[in-house]
Amino acid sequence: MHRARRRSGVASAALDGALREIARLGGGTVESYPQDTEGTRVSASFLHNGTLARFESRGFTRTRRLGKNHWVVTRTVRPCP
Repeated sequence: MHRARRRSGVASAALDGALREIARLGGGTVESYPQDTEGTRVSASFLHNGTLARFESRGFTRTRRLGKNHWVVTRTVRPCP
């Protein structure tokens, strides 16, 4: 993402849109690999897959650790009625 757009809500909007689209298409299990940034300062240019807090705030749960600061997170998305 271009640096002028960082921290403006674009990544959150994209994640929310992706979850809505997954629900529309029948739902399923979603997995991602965000970085845990709690208590540290991390350049936004290194947050390719987003922050752990962003995913947890949308109902994802930690499944397993990947290295020092990355996690596998999952969430089951129910299909739209």
